[in-house]
Amino acid sequence: MNKLSLLFESPPWLIGVGVLIGLAYAVVLYFRTKVPWGKNTNYVLAGLRFVMVTLLTLLLFGPLIRQIKNTTEPPSIVFAIDNSQSIGEIEDSVQLADFQNQLAGLKSDLQSHGYFIETRTLSGPVDDNQFSFDENSSNLNEMLQSIQNDYESKNLSNVLLFSDGLYNLGNNPAFHPFNFRVSTIGMGDTTQHPDLNLNAILYNKIAYEGNKFPIVAELSSYNLAGKEVTLQLSRNGKVLEQKNLKISNLNQYDQIEFLVEAEGSGMKRYTVRALPVSNEFTLSNNSKEAFIDIIDGKQKILLVAPAPHPDIKAIKSALESNENYELVTYIQGIHPYAEDKYDAIILHQIPDKRRSYQPILDKIQNEKIPTFFIYGNRSDINRFNELNGNVRIQPINFQKDQVFPLYNNDFTKFLYTTENIEALNGFSPVKVPFANYTLLPNAEVMLYQKVGKVNTQKPLLVVQRGDDWSSAALLGEGIWAWRLQEYAQNQNHLAFDEMISKVIQFLSTKEDKRRFKVYPVKNEYLNNETVEFETEVYNDIFEKTYGHKIDLQIANEQNQKQAYSYVTNEKNSMYRISGLENGIYTYRATSSVNGENVAASGTFTVKDLQIETTKLTADHNLLRNIAQQNDGIFYTAQQLDQLKDDLMQQDMIEKIYSSEKYLAIINLKWSFFLLLLFVSAEWFLRKYHGSY
Repeated sequence: MNKLSLLFESPPWLIGVGVLIGLAYAVVLYFRTKVPWGKNTNYVLAGLRFVMVTLLTLLLFGPLIRQIKNTTEPPSIVFAIDNSQSIGEIEDSVQLADFQNQLAGLKSDLQSHGYFIETRTLSGPVDDNQFSFDENSSNLNEMLQSIQNDYESKNLSNVLLFSDGLYNLGNNPAFHPFNFRVSTIGMGDTTQHPDLNLNAILYNKIAYEGNKFPIVAELSSYNLAGKEVTLQLSRNGKVLEQKNLKISNLNQYDQIEFLVEAEGSGMKRYTVRALPVSNEFTLSNNSKEAFIDIIDGKQKILLVAPAPHPDIKAIKSALESNENYELVTYIQGIHPYAEDKYDAIILHQIPDKRRSYQPILDKIQNEKIPTFFIYGNRSDINRFNELNGNVRIQPINFQKDQVFPLYNNDFTKFLYTTENIEALNGFSPVKVPFANYTLLPNAEVMLYQKVGKVNTQKPLLVVQRGDDWSSAALLGEGIWAWRLQEYAQNQNHLAFDEMISKVIQFLSTKEDKRRFKVYPVKNEYLNNETVEFETEVYNDIFEKTYGHKIDLQIANEQNQKQAYSYVTNEKNSMYRISGLENGIYTYRATSSVNGENVAASGTFTVKDLQIETTKLTADHNLLRNIAQQNDGIFYTAQQLDQLKDDLMQQDMIEKIYSSEKYLAIINLKWSFFLLLLFVSAEWFLRKYHGSY
């Protein structure tokens, strides 16, 4: 509904002025001189001229039309459908089809009553009620939160949550009150049937060839007291080990450990399976898989120091938490030196002022072993400048300074998570030389020095990769406090451990000089994820180039191959593949670069998410809590008629929106054509009666 009113920007008395100007113009033109037409025609012409001049004058005074537009929005009801596998696993196809028909009927009845209806599933809005119960995860809180975000300030009457009350991702929706009414409809089966449930298997993702590693199965059993269960561990269909378990309680939880020998390097798939027992309700939760990367050996890191120091303990703890590293410590008189081939060396306050450990320094120079230099009170500053390859220190009066770490947001050598950057920037100060610092070529600053609240450009942690040697330099001591502080604040050491591990990983990893690279962004995907391949092609001076046709071939464990083809471009060098089943895949990518045939290959895994079948007994108590928390009512799936009656009896409150608009009449097209009409009519009559 629209309401119109006329307003003037100028004082109202100017309307009279406009009328007088129009009247005067008509009188002077038509009543002060003799005219060749009749009296009536003269009155008509004078009237046309009066109206035209008056309107034109009034338009110059800036009249406005005030337009108020009212629109009504009917109340909305959202059907929020938990279309997860846990429901599809319990309900048969006939029951699900019948449910969807009932849902369509309910939707039609409510729409005819005046409601606006939207249907949403866990993956988002759907156009109709035809959907499958095949989602492999349930995040009920996220679905309700998205409804709250999308319907903010809209006329949302009710949300109807159809679910079995089972969720496996996100927060508990019963702990999060929403700003709309939520009624819940219980689906699924609340009866605890006889069942074996392999909840999870615990294992390390990496094992070393020749070692033995554990795989631990977590098994829950329900209503199977007195039964004997057999668990098998197999690889490539071959049973490696079998264990029997006697179930003595009505509901029982057990952990069964298998000890496996790591044979053959590469990615291996292991399957733990509980053999079916009589009267078992479902077999979909009886097995789980583990993908374990078996590698040849750990990287060997040598840590050298002139004396014990708390920093050494912190560094050791950080590296020993990473299974990829084997750390050897050498302190003269305390730890013996073991001659070996090392992938990287950490020199804590070496070279020192006593000029000890010269054989180690010679070994570094001769074998070009990547080295992490840590400067401290015992360090020989001249030899440190000579050897570290990252930075030169010019001390000022040989004084010390207390500085805080400050992460360099432009650092590019390796990635560091936002959470850990925030932790780093909050660490306590360390002791550094009060000096001027000069960066050497190829060096890049990871941490700057922050003095009090002043951010400086002085380096604290620097890394560099040269043509034949890589090194890093930490220019202060006292980092042991960082690890303790992080644990006190966050109950973990993630930021500190990642910093030390990634510096060592950067040093010990050989630089990849290939001009053609195709690789998956992650080594491990879930079967509901899209596998993403990144492509990098470089010219002779290692500039990225685009427009290359890439042929990609993927093979599963049965050597069944799939071929893909794509062309790289500057805006998108990523290629995505979806719908891969779980398993270990090998890939090979080929292309032609400047007439040369190039190739890249590797492996990745796709894992079955397997969280929807872990628990199948519906939790209607959760649904009751959600309804109670959000001013709703709990219904069973058999009470849809009662639900419809309750919604029909609700007061339907329409929401009215008003919008106000001011329009300048002089800018409206119809005002121009109205004036043109009066001018044209007057001109035609004068012309018709023999005058201009």
